[in-house]
Amino acid sequence: MKASTLNALLVAAAAAAAVAVLTPVKSSTTTSGPQPPLLPAREAVARAALGQVGNGDAKRYWDDVLPGVNVGKADWCGAGALWCLHQAGLALGKHWKIGSGFLLTPPALPTTKQPEVGDIAYFDHDEHHAVVVGVAPGVVSLVNFNGAGGLVSESSIEPAQATAFFSIAPLISSVNA
Repeated sequence: MKASTLNALLVAAAAAAAVAVLTPVKSSTTTSGPQPPLLPAREAVARAALGQVGNGDAKRYWDDVLPGVNVGKADWCGAGALWCLHQAGLALGKHWKIGSGFLLTPPALPTTKQPEVGDIAYFDHDEHHAVVVGVAPGVVSLVNFNGAGGLVSESSIEPAQATAFFSIAPLISSVNA
């Protein structure tokens, strides 16, 4: 199979997966009924992440979030997460800060105990960042830049496995203001 055909199939599969996993967090006060639709910005963040599954080109992300700086072979999970926000039109004024990343760079993103699609998961071990692309009771689906095999990959975790989830709600509010 040609590489271009394989890439087209991977993108189509990622798009189909987005439809399957893009579900908002249920409110703790809601017991039944239809869930509210995703905000377009949250969906755009998740689609940007899912569209990169299988990619291993870190330069594309670093060029966007830390322009003009050669980072060599630095880990790029956070660069990919910030790139997704930029693709959705969010955090356009935020760039990567060497030594501190972007989550706590003023204005810092708040943490949340109830992650939603588009939020950023953070893990203390390896200082890993991932984009939340789906939420179901007891399970959070992620896209990991610099993931399995050094590629963008998907995974699922129990919420307690993440050190923190950072909410993108303030970024959405600032765009919609």
